[in-house]
Amino acid sequence: GEGSSNYSIWELAVFAVLGCIGGLIGACFNAASEHLTLWRIKHVNYCKKRRVLEVLLLSVLTSCVSFLMPRLWNRCTALPTDVQGWNNQQKELMAELLPFQCIPGKEYNEVASLYLVDADVAIRQLFHFRETGLTDAPTFSSAAIFLFFVPYISLACIVYGIGIPSGLLVPSLLTGASFGRLFGHLLHMLDHTSGTFADSGTYSLMGAAAIMAGFSRMTISVTVILLEATGNMQYVLPLMVTVMAARFTGNLFNEGIYDATIHIKHYPLLEQEVPGVAERHEIVAGQAMTSAVKCLRPVERVGVVYDLLRYTSH
Repeated sequence: GEGSSNYSIWELAVFAVLGCIGGLIGACFNAASEHLTLWRIKHVNYCKKRRVLEVLLLSVLTSCVSFLMPRLWNRCTALPTDVQGWNNQQKELMAELLPFQCIPGKEYNEVASLYLVDADVAIRQLFHFRETGLTDAPTFSSAAIFLFFVPYISLACIVYGIGIPSGLLVPSLLTGASFGRLFGHLLHMLDHTSGTFADSGTYSLMGAAAIMAGFSRMTISVTVILLEATGNMQYVLPLMVTVMAARFTGNLFNEGIYDATIHIKHYPLLEQEVPGVAERHEIVAGQAMTSAVKCLRPVERVGVVYDLLRYTSH
């Protein structure tokens, strides 16, 4: 109901542990991505033909993995029949479960329902299919989620930074949702499915927060994004605990993926903190600024702006 909570207050400690693991995964992801970016700069990015070839090869690799994994699963699961307590969204999501190599209308392929559907559908399935560990049969088994999680996060790490417009928001959400649901399954198994812990959908949400914060080290933004995705204010505190734990753990090893990319590619950025060398030598702004200030009028010609950007070195 509206007044009931999907988790117990003592589970905040469990969410913090989940956040720490997510921060560790994020640190490993960022370190691997940093090494791949440096390799690309040295061996790929200087040649347009190599950049195009890399995109083609990774497109083929991603397509092959997305198709082969459901075939390797080669197992069909019966569609849920007792849906009396399900809401309309869960019933709609059940219709999105794919009968890949299975009997349509009766069975579905768990791995195909994660790989071969739209990413937003897979995320909503992981978030909203409830499994309390009591009588609910798992919509996605632990083995199926593991077979999705490991190749997907590996591909996300390899693909990030290639020569096409792409990002990490959806991959981090989907990776985190699968990781969190896997974590929830583990807790239910340790608990012998007696229903002590929150449902797997709640842990899927916390896993998404942990991985997103582990990758990006953002806090408020991640919390707001996931709160808007759920529309449920009861998750404010667990999301904040999970995100802060992920951020602190990740920062012990390296910086966020976006900060690392900015530094690797030497993009000009005014850092939030004063550089250590400036603090040690008491350098003031006047020593770093130029006296020949370039100015623009409130309304300026495009040619003037272009020339200014092209011929000004600072």
